[in-house]
Amino acid sequence: AKYMLQSKLPYIVYGTAWKKDATASLVSKAVESGFRFIDTACQPKHYNEAGVGEGWKDAAAKLGLTRSDFFLQTKFTSLDGQ
Repeated sequence: AKYMLQSKLPYIVYGTAWKKDATASLVSKAVESGFRFIDTACQPKHYNEAGVGEGWKDAAAKLGLTRSDFFLQTKFTSLDGQ
């Protein structure tokens, strides 16, 4: 991800809202397809953060990627804001 940012080329962020139980599989497929920027949030109603981590871990192992190859964006919303 750091190389993509340094290149100043445009990039697309893969959003993970509303994927539910398919989150891990879909994140893994997104990473295997070339996505290196992943968006999630601490909102269990809409996001499955554990699934994001599982999908990223599986794809990274398959592709030989490390944490520095990814940009993970997350957000925090208080309980009364969910």
